[in-house]
Amino acid sequence: MASTARADESPTAPDAGALQASFGVAAITAPRYAGSDKTFVQALPLISVQKGPWFIDSLRGVGAQYQSESGFSASEAFHYDFGRVDRDSSLRPGSRTLKGMGDVTGSVVSRTTVAQRFNSILSASVEAEYSLKDGTHRGRYRAGVELGLVQKETDIVTVNVDLHAGNAAFNRAYFGVTPAQSARSGFAAYKAASGLYAYSASATWMHVYSPHWSSSIVLRGTHYMDEAGDSPIVKRHTALGTALAVNYSL
Repeated sequence: MASTARADESPTAPDAGALQASFGVAAITAPRYAGSDKTFVQALPLISVQKGPWFIDSLRGVGAQYQSESGFSASEAFHYDFGRVDRDSSLRPGSRTLKGMGDVTGSVVSRTTVAQRFNSILSASVEAEYSLKDGTHRGRYRAGVELGLVQKETDIVTVNVDLHAGNAAFNRAYFGVTPAQSARSGFAAYKAASGLYAYSASATWMHVYSPHWSSSIVLRGTHYMDEAGDSPIVKRHTALGTALAVNYSL
């Protein structure tokens, strides 16, 4: 949810070589973990500093981005995946519903994103994320399209539709139940394989108040299917989330 709650994009492209910085906060409501039937509220800081291709971002991590005049872009970044815990937490995904499942260990991950803007309305992107912690081998993948429904000086409305997939290690970590976990938690054993686990759709409305201040509202729905759909820990197959962000750009 946080990654779609950004409110630091301007309708006009800034000087690519100039220092760009923005600061804000986002309030998010989301399931406690992927497939949870319980919701929690979290406040997250939004910090982004970019100069040329290099960026430091509280949501995207630390990395570099290439942007061509034809609308093609590619980025490589490193950030931290907090994993999941088997108790309620205000900082990490997790719920006491999962008691006995143990924790999904956090890890530094590399994220590669490639995108193409076809015109002022339509763009597409693909993303691959890999865990860099020894022994985890988790891989997560996303492919989607974005439609710009409204593009005015003060208001921008976009709609995103995405498919989400994971390799066997990712899907086992987040949706599988080993025999040992089954004995401790009471969930039926379930072996998740690689493949699709969800599709999602979101709508974002960004309002620009001034050259410095803006806000955005995000509504997002996610439906868990295939490898996640049959998992006993997925209590709600269709999840809704919201985000409200306020941002100040220098």
